[in-house]
Amino acid sequence: MPGVEDWMNCPLNIIQNLFDQNGQNVTSTQVKEYFSKKLTGRESLAWIPSLNDVPVHNLRPNTVVKYRCMIQDMFDPELYLGVYEVNDVQTGQKSLKCGKYKDIAECTPQQIVNMESSDNKPMDRQTFYCVPIPGEADWVKLAYANQNISDHGASSSQSRLKRPLEDDQEKRGEKHSNNQNGDINGDVSMEAESVQQNNCPNQANGTNGTGARSGTNCKPDLNHPLPGETGLTCLVKIYDDVDTFKVNDVVEFIGILSVDPAMAQFPDSQEGEEFETPEERQAHSPPPSLVPRLHVILYNKLNHDNPLLPPLKTESAYTEALSSLQSNIVNLRNELISVLEYSLLGDSLAAEYLLSHFISNIYGRADVMPLGKLSLNLSNCPNSRYYGGLMHRLISAILTKSHLLPMTIENMNTMKLIPKKDIKANRLESGILQLSDNTQLLIDETLLQTGQLNPQGVKNVTALGNLITWQKVEYDFNFHSQPFSTNVNVLILSEVKSLLPSDVQVPLNKKLTTDNIQEYFEQLDSRLTTEFLNKLRTYITLTHTMDYSVSEDLQKVIQDDFVDSRKDNPKAMTIDDFHALLNLLRLQTLSHCQPNPTPEMWNKVKTMERERRERLTQAAPTS
Repeated sequence: MPGVEDWMNCPLNIIQNLFDQNGQNVTSTQVKEYFSKKLTGRESLAWIPSLNDVPVHNLRPNTVVKYRCMIQDMFDPELYLGVYEVNDVQTGQKSLKCGKYKDIAECTPQQIVNMESSDNKPMDRQTFYCVPIPGEADWVKLAYANQNISDHGASSSQSRLKRPLEDDQEKRGEKHSNNQNGDINGDVSMEAESVQQNNCPNQANGTNGTGARSGTNCKPDLNHPLPGETGLTCLVKIYDDVDTFKVNDVVEFIGILSVDPAMAQFPDSQEGEEFETPEERQAHSPPPSLVPRLHVILYNKLNHDNPLLPPLKTESAYTEALSSLQSNIVNLRNELISVLEYSLLGDSLAAEYLLSHFISNIYGRADVMPLGKLSLNLSNCPNSRYYGGLMHRLISAILTKSHLLPMTIENMNTMKLIPKKDIKANRLESGILQLSDNTQLLIDETLLQTGQLNPQGVKNVTALGNLITWQKVEYDFNFHSQPFSTNVNVLILSEVKSLLPSDVQVPLNKKLTTDNIQEYFEQLDSRLTTEFLNKLRTYITLTHTMDYSVSEDLQKVIQDDFVDSRKDNPKAMTIDDFHALLNLLRLQTLSHCQPNPTPEMWNKVKTMERERRERLTQAAPTS
């Protein structure tokens, strides 16, 4: 898609033309259909600049951009003028403008917005507060950035004419600026002029999005769930399909960038104070230079966050990748098991369980019980303060999303794990456990020492336990708690059995020893080439999405085994034990990229469980 096209650089012109052609009316469906025809594949999408990779000040306002993110919060519906009338002060001519996909009512210097017109049509839209995907690996960010081929072009004086607000006021009079023009969000308070350059409308208040008021040093909290993350957050405005989204969804939005500084609200602002608290105005209208607005035209809900694969299983490239993987699965799986075995100090059984854990994924729920998860506690881990970080470094090189949580008394007593509703600001304050599906959470309990948990610490430990057992997090809404379902893989590293629950505990049988754990892990670097890592990354994602079923013949074999195992001693195989075996069978089968288990695979998982239970017996303290 070489060259500059109007639909990318001047989408509001396109939408206004559709509006005029349809009798001063345009639906979101019509807009979506037009732009969908322009974006007929991943290659065409690569030409659109990404807010994840390109600084906002290098992007032209009112152009088409994309944004890969997680929905962190959903604000109340926002009123705006979907249709508004402008009057030419020189000729008296009246015309109607489309107010969708913009924040500021646009008109030429000779026009004013008639806020009293009976032809104005108020509408509402939904606003989401979105953040970069929490825990997204560096290799994922880099791969997505490398796929983009857009020549975004920095905003310049040649491409963006700026008209000082003071000049407009002198020409049109103070009375127009005070009570004629308005913000199309409903509060008649902000100037909104436009000039023409190459037939593209531009706003007169500037294009760099610098909305900080002189003397104001209050920087808004960008509400990233994970500490230390600094990616661009965004207010995403949705015009249809609102009910298809929920908090923590991962989505790629494609829409029109809006960064006019007039949208910012400040603590000393008096606008709309009868409806909003100062805290709410600041949270919902931060400076667009920090939190730009994105008016959504199209979106792709992401089932995975792997840039090495197409987003949909139905695409031919996805099928080809799966076929290629299946033809080489034996060698690739053996190499991965070898790497994991080395990282676990020579324990091949623990490596098999760790691989099963990586590809575990909730595929359904029976009442409140999540099906398909495999939370794993690796005990007897090395007594080294570096081991957890080194394991996380390895894990983040393979998986798309992960986070390391050092479990210390101080962290438990002070960290904010649970999201909480801020009533004054009317927003959801993020917590560390606000994670998107298929995020790997690594809890390093080897750092835990004797100490006293305060009430916050008890609350945090309880939240971790609920996440592991029920795959839900109780968000704090002050007067009540609201459970949010999750799909987060939890791996716990500990010296003894973890104080947290887990589906499976595997005490490490360390066959390799080292005096320097950091140098020990460095030996893996030569094996972890980019080519090898990309194969592993593709492998893990594909196994997450594969179909699985058990043949009738094998079902009978499994049932007979269950009955036989309970004949002499019913406690030898409980219902929970049986379900755990079936889950392990599923994961081990998928780890071989096979959709159906075999009798040999069934025998293998029974052997794995028997050996694991023997270790637990040997590791149990004797009285």
